[in-house]
Amino acid sequence: MLFLLVFTSFLIISTNASSTGIEGPSASEQVITVGSGDTLWTIASRHQDGSDIGYLVYAIKNRNGLESATIFPGQKLIIPVI
Repeated sequence: MLFLLVFTSFLIISTNASSTGIEGPSASEQVITVGSGDTLWTIASRHQDGSDIGYLVYAIKNRNGLESATIFPGQKLIIPVI
């Protein structure tokens, strides 16, 4: 009984620790990989379809749970549909 309690505790702890809180992309969203020299502004301008680039930058930050505009090469970002 003690083993079962300890084992399930580790499962619960590891599940909560690995959760990022960001849902995977929907079918209409695109996932991109940040390249060297990319900024949120340049990424937003490449994926803009008549919408305000500033708002798209905000939406990308919000969708990906970014606290700042700092991004890194190789990072995966979800581009939301606006």
